[in-house]
Amino acid sequence: QTKENEKSWCFKGWETLVIKLEHSNLLQHSREGVKIQKIVSSISPLTFIKLLFKADTKVNPRTATVNPITKSIYETLDKSPELFWYKTKGILLSTEECEILDRGRVRISLDNADYEGIMDGGHNTFAIARFIIDKLYGISFKTWDECKKFWDENYDNVLERFEQVKEQFKFSIPIEILSPSDEIGALDEFYDYISEICSARNNNVQLRETAKGNQVGYYEYLKDKLYDYKIIWKTGSIGKIKAEDVISLATLPLLFLQDKGLLPQDIKTLNKISIYSQKSKCVDYFNEVLAHSAVSEGEKGKYILKNEIVKSALDLVEDIIKFYDKLYFEFPDLYGTSHGKFGRIGEVKIKDNDVPFGTIEEKAKYQYPHGYFYPLLCGLTNLMKYDEHEQKVVWKINPMMLNFEQLDFSQYIALIKMLNYDPQKVGKTQPMYREAENIFDKVM
Repeated sequence: QTKENEKSWCFKGWETLVIKLEHSNLLQHSREGVKIQKIVSSISPLTFIKLLFKADTKVNPRTATVNPITKSIYETLDKSPELFWYKTKGILLSTEECEILDRGRVRISLDNADYEGIMDGGHNTFAIARFIIDKLYGISFKTWDECKKFWDENYDNVLERFEQVKEQFKFSIPIEILSPSDEIGALDEFYDYISEICSARNNNVQLRETAKGNQVGYYEYLKDKLYDYKIIWKTGSIGKIKAEDVISLATLPLLFLQDKGLLPQDIKTLNKISIYSQKSKCVDYFNEVLAHSAVSEGEKGKYILKNEIVKSALDLVEDIIKFYDKLYFEFPDLYGTSHGKFGRIGEVKIKDNDVPFGTIEEKAKYQYPHGYFYPLLCGLTNLMKYDEHEQKVVWKINPMMLNFEQLDFSQYIALIKMLNYDPQKVGKTQPMYREAENIFDKVM
């Protein structure tokens, strides 16, 4: 590469980077008509160093830490680097701009951290970065944030040291690059689907935890209560609803119990934002609660839920599922009542579609990111109360009885505008959740 090619470029208004691919830079297109294209190839350690200086893992719902996975990857790089290309899926990169150049190169944009960057392969990224820093400096980082900070602050020196001993780094890193095609409307479709793709690509660990939880009986009470719903409790079984989506909603009444001091004190808490952005954490939290000896009893290798208060909390999950559909169906109307037309938002499509859990037969008129209403969903904890006489959790008022026209959403909508209608920011911003709780506090 020439020095000019190694620099960042200004391409269609974005800060971009030219990277060299070791295998093909051929674009692959969907036969099903999805306007997202991909490249499947590999990069060298040198290209990885340059890529990591510009790319981050913020789009990835999980943050990598030192664990058995990263240790195993490190060991492969150290003991059998020639097999790394075969052993790993590598890195999945998302970019809003991807231009094919000559000599196996591509020009990509990495400016929009909410949609661009390393969306899967965070453990690979962290392990490779740790390995390189360890070999160059003898430093072993414990967290991704520490490693990335060091990388950014010492980038030029990392490159310089690497060039002096580059023969020690003999491995290739698989990479897959997703980007919008050149078709009209491709960027909007990219925005619509990239979160779903990211979630699917990052569900390997949570699926294993869900499969484990299903095997030992953590979800039996929920399965009985939600028997009529087509939930995929077991990997490979037939259904329309992911178990992780239901389990994440089921953490809401458990968080209410924890806030009231009604769960064992040694159970770690969960941030409500994780219900939107990190379903794997929700699965871990739910499993931890159900595995506690004060909540369940072990019988023949299974956990049997015995805690009546926890049972009463999980009895609310079906109402939460129904309210989720109610929100999806009615949110466009409550937004448009006094704040303009919902369909004019860039992230929104005017398109008939089914509500997420299928509890409303009528088609929704808009298709849009769920991040817009997740804070409202999580605000339901402020409609819950603990009945000391009955010793169970009940609704102050069932959320399905709420009339949205009688509630004041003006401040909530104003916050969405302040966040530039970015659904990911809406779903991950703490003040949105506080405002949602305030709305439901005023119901009473």
